[in-house]
Amino acid sequence: MRFANSTGGHCGVLYTDTYLSIRWSPADSSVILDGEVDLSNSAAVAKALAEAKSERGEITVDMGALRFIDLAGLRALRTPASPAADDAVRLRNVPPHLRRLLEMLDG
Repeated sequence: MRFANSTGGHCGVLYTDTYLSIRWSPADSSVILDGEVDLSNSAAVAKALAEAKSERGEITVDMGALRFIDLAGLRALRTPASPAADDAVRLRNVPPHLRRLLEMLDG
């Protein structure tokens, strides 16, 4: 596993392992998840999102290339968000199966 340097001005890979790549896109302040998020790498997701959020404020997570996410991964998505609704992490390109799961959890 590997973490790149902080997101400030950084374009490229924030983290990578066998199953997941996390990239930063400064063009639209988004974090791109590509692969699978599970217990083995959910802490890395939480760390990457928290760092991006602390440096950039509001961030968008692009989930278009995400093939799988478990409960630990869903928790990691919520970690950098504060209770304030306007401070939430925004999700983009959410696959239909994940959209349904998120709707059920928001209940």
